[in-house]
Amino acid sequence: MRKFSRLFGLLLFAIGVSGTIDHLAAQPFMGLLLNAPNRLIFERLEFFEGREVFANLSLAFVGVVLVAFSLRR
Repeated sequence: MRKFSRLFGLLLFAIGVSGTIDHLAAQPFMGLLLNAPNRLIFERLEFFEGREVFANLSLAFVGVVLVAFSLRR
């Protein structure tokens, strides 16, 4: 279970950072997979309008926290 949590946390971190880069500039590297939440969720909901960078960085932060908790014994 810890390995799954660690892998999921790393994926969330990569998605959050990639989405932030994609929102601020173009992100051609694995854009279809890593920027899916940015393009499908954050840009389509009015709640996130103007807050896309914050939402992506929050997703990256949640990923870091998940990895940190999975590494604790």
